[in-house]
Amino acid sequence: MQTVKTDLGEIIISNETIGSIVSLNLSEVKGVVGSRKSIIKEITDMLRGDTIENEIEEASRTIKVEIKDNKPLIKLNIIIKYGVRIPDIAWDIQSRVKKGLTKKLGIETNEIDIHIQGIQFPKKTQSKRDLVASNLFVEVF
Repeated sequence: MQTVKTDLGEIIISNETIGSIVSLNLSEVKGVVGSRKSIIKEITDMLRGDTIENEIEEASRTIKVEIKDNKPLIKLNIIIKYGVRIPDIAWDIQSRVKKGLTKKLGIETNEIDIHIQGIQFPKKTQSKRDLVASNLFVEVF
């Protein structure tokens, strides 16, 4: 929880609220396909049989917010499109998240760590004709 002190009292901002705002800023970045849970969390959820009820819950699982020195420390697990420069997209994400939190909540961030969990390659559709030795397979069987 993040505490902001004002003249009239304190405002307590939950980590989920910070995560929701980060998720909104993340969705605005071109080249980000989505966010992803860590592999350990995926295996744990699979073994438990947990299913995701909605997108907000999914985003809150892939965006981790910790408070360090009364400032949020944000860790993102994302998937990017093939062909984008990783340093450029990381810089864009960090600057948008920082500006978003400052503008919407009036808080500064401690760190924004980005973990690239995967790259989404363009999908190609293959027909039988494109496969190597497809005619041979059909003739033998």
